[in-house]
Amino acid sequence: MATFSSKTFNSALYQSFRPGYNSNFFKAVYNYHARHSGQFDTAVDVGTGTGQVASVLAEKFKHVHGVDASAKMLDAAIQKPNITYHVSKGEDLSAIPSSSVDVLTVAQALHWFDHPKFFSEVKRVLKPHGTFAAVGYSFVLFEKHPRASEKIYQLGDEPDQLGTCWDHGRLILDNLYKSIDVPLQNVERHYFPKNGNTLPPIMTEHVTMKHFRNYIKTWSAYKNYCEKHPDRPDIVDKTIDEIMAEENLKDEDVVDLTWPTVLILGENGV
Repeated sequence: MATFSSKTFNSALYQSFRPGYNSNFFKAVYNYHARHSGQFDTAVDVGTGTGQVASVLAEKFKHVHGVDASAKMLDAAIQKPNITYHVSKGEDLSAIPSSSVDVLTVAQALHWFDHPKFFSEVKRVLKPHGTFAAVGYSFVLFEKHPRASEKIYQLGDEPDQLGTCWDHGRLILDNLYKSIDVPLQNVERHYFPKNGNTLPPIMTEHVTMKHFRNYIKTWSAYKNYCEKHPDRPDIVDKTIDEIMAEENLKDEDVVDLTWPTVLILGENGV
């Protein structure tokens, strides 16, 4: 997570072009929570970044806390009167009172944490029967351009491209958190896309190729690569230009995207 915490990271670009979580994600969390507790007073979003999830939670909960280790990211966070932001690591939720939280979310950040310490804090701050929800996603897929999906995977994975430039924790994410033990009750794991999944997809977008190019430039590995190789041609531009030439796409053309995603839900014990 060191890259996102860097003072030189472009948090405004991140806020503008990172994919969001559609209403299906929030419906799944709220429905699970209603089955186990049903109170919607206080929520916490850990690793909140620029407040993408926190800002939506604020429409449902009386008060929301957004926690992130990066003051730079919080400088660009979405502001609402019932959101309070805190600069802190996920393993340190000391700003949050014990047994005070109805729902705790962590989106695209669980792989950065020391999991025993993090879950100790999760269990401390959640109310009895409170809900934990984590979502994570891997390399994006083009629904109608399979060769483009392959080239994006190669860009992110191959050692001569961005493969060696990711911060520690990326492999945990690419495995969709299967290696993470969640020490809570009634744990559910939902994977997308997956035939037979009873929940609808939670990570899909329809964006222009220009927007997509900017999204790829929010990858932490891209920033690390640019700092490591400042004199090389832009590796993202090279890949996107190749995709557009091969698929006969222009900047203004809209593409359908899906992210392989995991949603983990769990209930705090009494």
